[in-house]
Amino acid sequence: MNNDPNLMIRKNQSHRKQKPEEFPANTADAELEAGMKSILVREAEKYIRVTTDYYRLSHILNAHKQSTPVQQLWKKGAITGDYGKTIFRYIKKYVAFVNIPDNSESYLKEHHHNGDAYFNLYEQMKYVPAPGDVTITMKFLSRIFQDKIELVMDYLKILYENPTQNLPVICLVSKIQETGKSTYMLWLCSIFGRNAIILGNEEFSTNFNSLYASKLIVCIDESFIDKTIIKEKIKRLTTSDSINMEAKGRDSIRMDFFGKLVLSSNTEDNFIKMDDNDNRFFVVKVPELTRQDFIPDLMDRLVEEIPAFLYLLKTRQMVYPRKSRLWFDPKVYETDALALIKVNTRSIIQKELLRWFGDIFAFDEVGDQIHVTPVRLAQELEKTLKQVTGLPSQISHILKEEWMLPQAKNSKFDFPSMIDEYSDSERMMVSRISFTKNTGTYYTITREFIDSKN
Repeated sequence: MNNDPNLMIRKNQSHRKQKPEEFPANTADAELEAGMKSILVREAEKYIRVTTDYYRLSHILNAHKQSTPVQQLWKKGAITGDYGKTIFRYIKKYVAFVNIPDNSESYLKEHHHNGDAYFNLYEQMKYVPAPGDVTITMKFLSRIFQDKIELVMDYLKILYENPTQNLPVICLVSKIQETGKSTYMLWLCSIFGRNAIILGNEEFSTNFNSLYASKLIVCIDESFIDKTIIKEKIKRLTTSDSINMEAKGRDSIRMDFFGKLVLSSNTEDNFIKMDDNDNRFFVVKVPELTRQDFIPDLMDRLVEEIPAFLYLLKTRQMVYPRKSRLWFDPKVYETDALALIKVNTRSIIQKELLRWFGDIFAFDEVGDQIHVTPVRLAQELEKTLKQVTGLPSQISHILKEEWMLPQAKNSKFDFPSMIDEYSDSERMMVSRISFTKNTGTYYTITREFIDSKN
């Protein structure tokens, strides 16, 4: 017997040629009609209508074999061809998509306002908090985050209880394989289910963002962010509260965005270019796994403890009060790993500026501060930066935008230069400082500021 619902529906449509009021004619026909309605109601659950478009509620598998829910645009004619027109009576209709996160037991898939229904893209969590043992979970987190464990516990509590709060980008770095970076991402996906996703660089870089636009957690595995546009995209998403959801073949939809980014990389010192004033990144160098750290069947045991861990988050008191738009004071998640990346990804111009300032402040007669302009600095550095075009404007950008230094009003100032000359007394070439009078809108550079950069 063929139980294909589409075939049964088509047979019923060919059989049913009487007027609706004349049908059913007997008990057998009534049972057939009831059976067909049951099939249509069940099949209709696969579809929704949002505004005037029809969507099929489907799932796709990504490279990490994660099942991700998607709303595939579906032609009305295709639905009619499969099931006939009657199915449209049972397809739910919504005014718009919304993205309303709720990790509690009061989660709603449908939201109603002024008589209209809205389809919530955020998914219900699988796990319910319950008291229990979290020994393995705490051992795992403590090894990865070390002295920042209290900060991470606060981060996870906010993530669970206040999902719309913006948070820093967590970056797990280690050149050693199998340290737990990917396991941490998979664990987050196990906790938050389909509200978390793991992407590769290419998936994140594309203009189509429907895969992650509604997600609470967006993990980017094996990251190496070598394009400025992608770095700026990460920075923008970290503090943004809305996004244009773009899907292939569909109009963009403006919706709320609250995704938290988690990056992992095998490149410790330069996987992303960071300026000195970048304060969105919490970079953690994950230590090498030792025999004492090894836990058999780690992922299975972490999953077993999820209900207990959620209970711990709910009952735990916060350690860090809110201090910024990313909740934490940036100073509390500064790390040596972050400082290393900032140093290693400086531009050649910035490195040369710091070298020049270091040489100047090596002379005691300079004092604790000097005054400079981009044009005069460019004249000093052009000997070593001959191939750089637009040097004054690039120096200006570093002083103003990256170092965020204030600019004085147009006035006179003394500019220091280093001059090499022959010393009769020492019978060798020596360097000395010379000051020249200048007029312009200058920047003040202090010895303390340069020391803080090195």
